[in-house]
This record gives sequence, C-alpha cells and structure tokens, in this order.
Amino acid sequence: MKNAVPRARRWLGQLLAIKFVRDTIALQAGNLFGIAVGVVASIILVRGLGSTQYGLYSLMLTMYGLLMTLNLTGLGPSATTQISEAVAAGDRAETARVMAYYLQMSAGVALVATALALPFGPAVAARSYDERSIGVLLQIYIVTLFFTPVQNLVLTILKSTRSMQAFTVFENVTAVLDALLILGAILLDGTAWGVVIARVLGAVAGALLSLGVYARLQRRHPATLPASGEVVHALRTTSPRPYWRFGFQLALDKNISQLYTLLPLQMLGMWATPQAAGYLRMALSALERPALFFSGILINMSVQVPADYGRRDYVRLRANFLRVLRWIIPLSIAVFGTFSLLAPLLVPLVYGEDYRPAVPAIIVLGVYGTVTGIGGIFGPLYRSLRIMREILLVKVAALAVASLPAIVLIRAWDTVGGAWSINVYYIVSVALTIAVTWPRVGALVRQAAQEAPASR
Repeated sequence: MKNAVPRARRWLGQLLAIKFVRDTIALQAGNLFGIAVGVVASIILVRGLGSTQYGLYSLMLTMYGLLMTLNLTGLGPSATTQISEAVAAGDRAETARVMAYYLQMSAGVALVATALALPFGPAVAARSYDERSIGVLLQIYIVTLFFTPVQNLVLTILKSTRSMQAFTVFENVTAVLDALLILGAILLDGTAWGVVIARVLGAVAGALLSLGVYARLQRRHPATLPASGEVVHALRTTSPRPYWRFGFQLALDKNISQLYTLLPLQMLGMWATPQAAGYLRMALSALERPALFFSGILINMSVQVPADYGRRDYVRLRANFLRVLRWIIPLSIAVFGTFSLLAPLLVPLVYGEDYRPAVPAIIVLGVYGTVTGIGGIFGPLYRSLRIMREILLVKVAALAVASLPAIVLIRAWDTVGGAWSINVYYIVSVALTIAVTWPRVGALVRQAAQEAPASR
C-alpha cells in the first residue's frame, strides 16, 4: 500500500511525458470550456429566438449548408496535411504557397457563393419553404465567408506547429466573443435577423484577432513560418495546380457526409413545418456538445496516424489505432447513452417547454452520436492510406441505399423520422468504411513482416 502512491506518481509522470497525452489533455480541457460556452450560446439562441424564429434561422443554415456542398476545395483537411508537412520539413516557402492557395480558394468560394445567393436565394427559399425572408437571411450570412477563412487558417497553423495550448485558448476566445454578440443580438432585437448580423460581426472580429495571433506565432517560429508580406507575395505567384486534387477528393468526402444530415432537414422543411426542422436542428446541435469530448482525440489522431504511416511503421500504426479504438467504443456508448437518458429532464429545463417535442429526436440520435464517435477515427486512417476513390464510392453507395428509407421515415414520423433517417445514413456509411479500410491495414502489416527478413 505504501508503494502504491509512488508507483501511481511514476506512472502519471511517464504518461504526461508523452506529447500525445499532454496535447490531448490540453485540447480536452479547452473543449470542456468550449462545451460550457456552446451550451450557454445554444440556450440563449434557442430560448431567445423562440420556436418560429429559430426555425427560420435553422432553415437558413440548411440552405447555407446545401450551398456549401458546392465547395469542392477541401481546404480544411488538405491544408492541415500540407502545412504540417511543410512546417515539419522547415520549408518556409512551401508553407507560404499553401497558405496563399488556402486564401485564394477561400476568396473564390466566397465570390461564387455570393453570386448564387444574391440573385437566387430569396426565390429558392420562397419555393422551398414558402418564406422568402430565409433567402434574404442567407444573403447576409454569406458575408461571413470573406472573413472566417482567415481565422480557420490561423487555427490550422497553430495545430500544424503543435501549439495546442495556444490553439485551445484562441478557439475559445473567439467562441466566447461569438456568444456575447449573439446575446447582444437577442437582447436588442430577438429575431433571426439580429442573430445573423451578430454572426457576421463575430466573423470580422475573429479575422482581425487572427492577424495578431499569427504575427506573434510567426515571431516564435521565424524559420518555418513566413511573414505576412511573403504570404501576400505568394498570393500573386502561387498556382493552385499542385494542391487542388487532394483537396477536391477530401471535399467530396466531407460534402457527401454532410448530406446525411442536410437532406433530412431539407425534407422536413419541404414536407413538414419550419418548427419540425428546427426541432431536428436543435437535436443535432444538442448532440454536438457531448461530441466535443472526442475532439481532442480526433485532432491528435489526425496527426499521429499520418506520422506512423509516413515512417512506414505499420505495426505501430495498427497498435496505436486499436488502442484508441478500444477506448473510444465504450466511451461513445457511455457518453451518448447517458446524454439520451438525461434528455427528457434537461431539454425542458434548459431550452424550455416549447422544445419538449425535440426530446424523442435527441434520444434517437444517440445512435448517430455513438456511430460517428467510433467512425470518426477512421477518417485520418483512410486519408493516410490514400484510398479516397474507394471511400467516395462507399459514401455514394450509403447515400443511395439509405435515401428511400429516409423518405419513408420522414413522411411517417416527421422529426423523429428525420432522426432515424440520419441514423440509417451513418450506420450504412461507417459499416462500409470499416469494411473497406481495415483490411488495407492488415495487408500493410503483412507486407512489412515479409519485407523485414529480406532487409536483414
């Protein structure tokens, strides 16, 4: 018994000596704060707007999400990979070129989205939802696309330089700022219009803060990070040709997956009521809170898996992956199962009695949360294995197989049917993804075992 405490201290010290563990703890600590901020912001938004205004806001976000499926640049995951590689190699010029490519493509996306939303947004909203104002809200919200890429790029660079503590602090500062602006909009206006304007102001403020954060980070890493002037120069000289293909494949992957939630919301807007869509949107938003418990692990896996693959250490890759998988399966079941059980008590208390009809959808979506919690760690794996073509076929097959049951479910049970349709989409997709991905890892391990004797 006397030796138990020293042994525990030694074990804890050895554990904290591992950078992966320290980074995960820092990210999860930040996520706990992010969860608290997100819950408060969600409560303010849902209760402050009321079911009708929140329904309009939700349908505007649905239109925005559908419009963003046209964004095939894949900038988020591709930039993380490419900037991380350039920073690790100490290639300052390549880092500047990738940053320039990111900003070029972001500006192109913003311009195309604006060109579509300004002339067509209100008409599409009127035809789809019998509510032209939803399209006008979209026209205002599109302005955020000109500013949020700056913040997202700086967050990507913080991750790529493994500055996880700074990443966590900056992410949470901007989240608090966004929540305060939403609170101000609710108090001053109380409508979806005020909230959308607040989101635009939040995007502008986040971009300005990001410039200061990057300037400080660049002074800390002058050998690997380019100065702002170098990035501006690269904007004029960089061709997107070397970068777009990988990003295009990742964008297709992401956008097809987004359809698994956007299509049920769109169907509800067309065949039910804005309130029904708002209930499902609120249920999905509620499920985002427990999902944040996994984000630290996923961020670190997005770095660890490519590192093991790049070293051709396939045995270690499989061992690390299985170790995380053994933790994440029971954790997903416990977290989302508990959240579903508590939903009947928490939703009326937190969001008000008006949102009690969303409780069954939250309970049903516990399946979605569990499945995506497990399936999420396979993303870094199949990206590292470079089997994007097969994964895209899997995602399209899941969409085709599950769409007819989704229509039937939504027609029969409205919001609850929408929740079950989301479950069906993700169960089919994750099952097929695992079936395609995991045998490739085993094949690489066997190949490495065969090559090892020959190299001796």
